[in-house]
Amino acid sequence: KPFHADGEGFGMKGGKRRSGKSRGRMAREPRQRHTANARERDRTNSVNTAFTALRTLIPTEPADRKLSKIETLRLASSYISHLGNVLLLG
Repeated sequence: KPFHADGEGFGMKGGKRRSGKSRGRMAREPRQRHTANARERDRTNSVNTAFTALRTLIPTEPADRKLSKIETLRLASSYISHLGNVLLLG
């Protein structure tokens, strides 16, 4: 059929459209979302714990300065390179 822009929704048939979600899916989504949110909180907590542990191993000035995540990664990389050079050069 050719497309006709009529006054009733640009060629769409009248009547209500379904959202495509069944009732069973609607009842299941909040539980799945809750479970996914809990997994994400656990993952974030794990990453933050790892960064905290890594921060304790990197020398900083002043010693109590809290590094951002990107600073932590950059300084850790630099520190590892430095330690590798110390091992190579004695």
